[in-house]
Amino acid sequence: MEKNVLDSLLTLFRDNPSLSTIIASLVSLLGGSSLFSFLRRPKKIGQGDAKYLADQKLLTPPMKRPAYSDRMAYVLAELSSLAYLKFEEPGRVIVEATKDVAKHSTWEESEIGKRLEKFANDLLIKGVDSEEFLRKHLKKAQFELLGTVNVSETQAFVCKRVAEKEQPYVVVAYRGTEKKVSDWLTDARAIPETFGNTKVHSGFLNALTMETDSAGKTALQRVEDILNGPKTKDDNNEPLPLFITGHSLGGALALLTTKLIASDINGACYTYGAPRVANYDYFKGMKTPVFRVVNSVDIVPRLPPGAVTTLIILLLKGLAWVTACIPAIPKILGKIESWLDKLSDFRHHGDQRYLTDIKCGQFDTVRLLNNPPAIDRLIWMGQQLRVSRFAPVKSHGMEIYRKKLEYLANTRNRNP
Repeated sequence: MEKNVLDSLLTLFRDNPSLSTIIASLVSLLGGSSLFSFLRRPKKIGQGDAKYLADQKLLTPPMKRPAYSDRMAYVLAELSSLAYLKFEEPGRVIVEATKDVAKHSTWEESEIGKRLEKFANDLLIKGVDSEEFLRKHLKKAQFELLGTVNVSETQAFVCKRVAEKEQPYVVVAYRGTEKKVSDWLTDARAIPETFGNTKVHSGFLNALTMETDSAGKTALQRVEDILNGPKTKDDNNEPLPLFITGHSLGGALALLTTKLIASDINGACYTYGAPRVANYDYFKGMKTPVFRVVNSVDIVPRLPPGAVTTLIILLLKGLAWVTACIPAIPKILGKIESWLDKLSDFRHHGDQRYLTDIKCGQFDTVRLLNNPPAIDRLIWMGQQLRVSRFAPVKSHGMEIYRKKLEYLANTRNRNP
C-alpha cells in the first residue's frame, strides 16, 4: 500500500510541475534552512578550548566617536542653512543701492528721500550677506568664524563652538544648491570616475579637489588649511571634535570631505537631502560616523539612480528584444542603457534618519525613523504623489528640514 501511495505522489508531482516547484521550494526553505541552522547550532563539545578576548589590540575600541544626536542634527542643520548666505560677496543690498545711484545722477530731492527710505528698509529686512554678517550671526549663537572657502562654485565656512562650560567643537558647513541640483545630477558630470574598484561622482569630486581659486588651491585644500590652524586644537594640541555637514550638493561635498581628510575622527558627518556620491567600495575603511537625514519624499537623495537602474536596464533590454524588427528603436534604447549602466553603481553611505511627512504644519506628528525599509519608503512616496506630484521637490527645501529637526530636538530631549 505504501508503494502505491508513493507511486501516486510521484505521478502527481510529475504531472504537475507547478505544484512540484512550490513543494520543493517549501521543503528547501523550511527543511534546508532548519538543517543548516541545526548544523550551525552552538556545540558544547570543545568550547573549553576556544580563545576569548585573545586579540589584545582590539580590546580598546574608541569611546569618543559620537552617536547620532537630535540636538547636533538641529545645530548642523542651522549651520547648513547659514552656508547659503552669500558671504563671499559684498552685501547685495548695498551693491544694488550703489548701482541704483550710479544710474541716476540727477534726482529730485523727493526721489532721493524715497530711495534712501527703500534702502534702509531693504537693509533691515534682507540683511547684508557678507562675511562680516555671517561672523556676527555666528557670534550671537556662541560660534566663532574661523574662515570661509570660495573656490569656483564651491563655498563653505568653518566655525568653532565657544560657549562657556561646554566642550568646544569645530564645524565645516558646505553650501548646497537647491536651484541647480538637477544640473549636477543629470549632465555628464554625474558619470562616475573609476579608480580600481571604486567609483565616485566626477562632478562632486572635481568641485572639491580639481577646481582652484586664484591662488591655485582647491576647496578641499582651503578647508584643510583652516583645520590645521591653532584654533582647531585643544590645550594639548589635539584636534577638537570635528563635524562636517551640508544640504543637497553641500551634503555630497561634506561626505567626500569626510572620506578624504576625516575618515577616522572624533566627530561625525551629517548630511541633509544629499544625493548619492559613490559606490560601496569607495567608502571601504571609512570609520567616521555618517548620518544622512532624509525628509519624507525628498527627490534628491534618490538621485543619481542606484539599484533601481539595474531594473530599468533589464526593462530596456526587453524592449530592445521586442522591437528588434525596427532597428532604430533598439539602437536608441542601447544608448540609454549604456548611459544608465554607468550610473548603476551609485549607493548611499551612512545611517539614514528619515523624517516622516506632516500635514498643514502639524509638526507634533513628525517622527524620526532609523533606516526604514525601502518598500515602506516606496509606499509613502506613492501616497504623497497621489496628493501632489510636486511633493518630492517641496520636500527638499532646507526650511522644512530645520523646522522638523528643531521640533524633534525639543520634544525628544524633554525630561520624562
